[in-house]
Amino acid sequence: MKTLLFLAMCTFIGVRLLVHAARRPSARLHSIDAIVPAYNEAPCLARSLTDLLHNRYVARVICVNDGSTDTTAQVLDALQAQWPGRLLALHQANTGKGGALMHGLQHVTAEQVFLTDADTRIDPQGDGLGHLLAEIERGADAVGGVPSSCLRGAGFLPHVRASLKLPMIVIKRSFQQWLGGAPFIVSGSCGLFRTAVLRKVGFSDRTRVEDLDMSWSLVAQGFRVRQSIRCVVYPQECNTLREEWRRWRRWIVGYAVCMRLHRGLLLSRFGVFSILPMLLLALLGVAASLHVWFGATQVHGPGGLVLAVMPLVWIGIVMALAVISAVHHRSAWLVPAAAFSMLYVLLAYAIWLVHGLKGLCTGREPARDKPTRYPHVVE
Repeated sequence: MKTLLFLAMCTFIGVRLLVHAARRPSARLHSIDAIVPAYNEAPCLARSLTDLLHNRYVARVICVNDGSTDTTAQVLDALQAQWPGRLLALHQANTGKGGALMHGLQHVTAEQVFLTDADTRIDPQGDGLGHLLAEIERGADAVGGVPSSCLRGAGFLPHVRASLKLPMIVIKRSFQQWLGGAPFIVSGSCGLFRTAVLRKVGFSDRTRVEDLDMSWSLVAQGFRVRQSIRCVVYPQECNTLREEWRRWRRWIVGYAVCMRLHRGLLLSRFGVFSILPMLLLALLGVAASLHVWFGATQVHGPGGLVLAVMPLVWIGIVMALAVISAVHHRSAWLVPAAAFSMLYVLLAYAIWLVHGLKGLCTGREPARDKPTRYPHVVE
């Protein structure tokens, strides 16, 4: 039944995407200011900022060095000298990502502001930002793009993550917007906002997932939040299981804490169709999986457990979905890599059991751990 529902959802979203495929990007070039918070981003900062500066929709880039202890400050100052008037370098003591974004927001002069991360690559020649801007022109106050994966310089785990990340984000957030009236989140790596709206709502560092907190605050205050699949960006992924565990722990516990902070939303249309299903599917998935795995072990032994953890029908489905990512990234290796994607489901289940439920009950989050950055490989 779960498989049939998933396939029906994919078909429905596919039809909706075809309907919206003819939409054109905005013609308003050089009309967006971009803010990039940076903390110890020296290996990847120059390439990310250069891509943004070359994008025809960007008027200025404001990069906030949030008390970095590596050579981020020097890299940023050198780039500012190369791009006078286009790149504004700001330096401050460490406050957290929310504080850095609010500092940068003070210097925005455009009517729209794009927020992204220092490890994230934007297609310098693409129309992605134009599609975000077109949604703003159609009445949205905030619109999120799709964070895929940067595979340049990445290892095995990022390829497994990338195999399904793009199609699954498109499917889930499109479905959430249709049912709940807004996507689950405007990702911190790819979000365009009306500047006046962002100044009114503001960012804070009360959680480790400031983008989720901001997204839900916008919905709670009645602003129109949308999703555009036509803007895809490429953040770096974690190369080790240890860093992946820490990152997913931050996301899952932060989501649980945001549920406490925004409990007034839980019984709204957005809460019922966008917020709560993420928790319920995780808990039901844990319970159902443990039941199936135990039964398979009792009947078939260890071999049955392997098939229960990685059922062949799901391997076929995820590898079929991975074809979308393989075509997009021009990497055929993503198709076989998808066979290992169950790793991320198991990772999420384990983190929910170890940390997520505790965060939901206590409202406490672990310290924010920063993944190791690696240089973007030049084509």
